[in-house]
Amino acid sequence: MTERPISPVGAGVPGGVATADGDDGRPGGSLESLEKQITLLVRRTMEPVWAHGYGADEAVDRYTYPILTLLGDEGALSLTALTGKLGISKPTASRQVSRLSRAGLVEVSPQERDPRSVSVRLTPSGAAARERVRAARLAPLREVMAHWTEPDREALAGLLDRFNTDLDLFRR
Repeated sequence: MTERPISPVGAGVPGGVATADGDDGRPGGSLESLEKQITLLVRRTMEPVWAHGYGADEAVDRYTYPILTLLGDEGALSLTALTGKLGISKPTASRQVSRLSRAGLVEVSPQERDPRSVSVRLTPSGAAARERVRAARLAPLREVMAHWTEPDREALAGLLDRFNTDLDLFRR
């Protein structure tokens, strides 16, 4: 069986709206293919491509790296903001932040307006760890996508950004 390429959302669909059925009216179709491809993507990136790309610092792994990335991108955040942006529970975020704090990668301090709430910020060591991990993760990605054109890489990044934004909206 050959798989047909997945069309952009709304392509070839009257009114530009995709439905749960395939674009041609068959049950499943592009959504079933997309679900399969997302499953493969998650499995493949988590194991052979990125599983060993976190470096020697035991505090940084696939669970704590997103915290370093988010803090590097957005600056200091409350623990509550971290949980919302990462889609994790407060106890989970607290454990991960504590682990990063013990390693000196983040600093936790009471918020000025509400001392019961804490603010988490990246330390210089945390920023350096984030960049080391990013470089380690980019190396295999660069190799895998070496034959892709820059416009194709940009298109994929744009579609994944759109997909992640829609997932965040769905979660709320």
